[in-house]
Amino acid sequence: MTDFQRTKSLTARAVCRPSLVLPLLSLALLSACTKSVPAGSASNGQEQQTLEAGPGMGHGPGMGPGMGHGPGMGPGRGMGMMGGGHRQEMQTIHTLLARHESIRREVEDIPGGVRTLTVSESPEVAQLIREHVWQMKKRLELGQPMRRGDPLFRALFAHHDAIHLEVEEVPGGVRVEETSEDPQVVLLIRQHAHRAVNEFVEQGMPRAMQPTPLPEGYQGTP
Repeated sequence: MTDFQRTKSLTARAVCRPSLVLPLLSLALLSACTKSVPAGSASNGQEQQTLEAGPGMGHGPGMGPGMGHGPGMGPGRGMGMMGGGHRQEMQTIHTLLARHESIRREVEDIPGGVRTLTVSESPEVAQLIREHVWQMKKRLELGQPMRRGDPLFRALFAHHDAIHLEVEEVPGGVRVEETSEDPQVVLLIRQHAHRAVNEFVEQGMPRAMQPTPLPEGYQGTP
């Protein structure tokens, strides 16, 4: 066998073994050992990662107890949006944000907190609203935070044991009463309803990627 034939044979065996390729071949040859990435997948993956990381510095919850009550829709872990969300929860949140224009929401201040109505004429969206609210109610009761990089959501989950949540399924969605006996927590509840979830419903994903400020007069730890 000639020197050329031996080199050609070695190259063929090494083509998908980077440990042999690097000393012999160019980086262009190494690219043959990598999987191709479908067009658009990089940006989609980045969006998913951002949602799970969310706005803010640090770890954090995402859409939190959500469209209708509780620490609602928004971003979490890492830089803050969805932190700690299960895949099914994330999919629900993504869909609700994408279809935010089909959601109608009313908020009424009541003694100790708020009463909210969150509905949709779309049966599919209505069911997602219900699923999201029950998922986030459970998270709040267990103290499993979402959107931890968001100051408001971080404070809400820090006081989860001081929040009382009642959920009623109604045609098209849910009615929720969220209250607390602690006046400082009441400020958080109302800020969440008026500034967080209402704005998520009005603006969708762009708003969900932003943190929510703490309410005026709040003196607790964010």
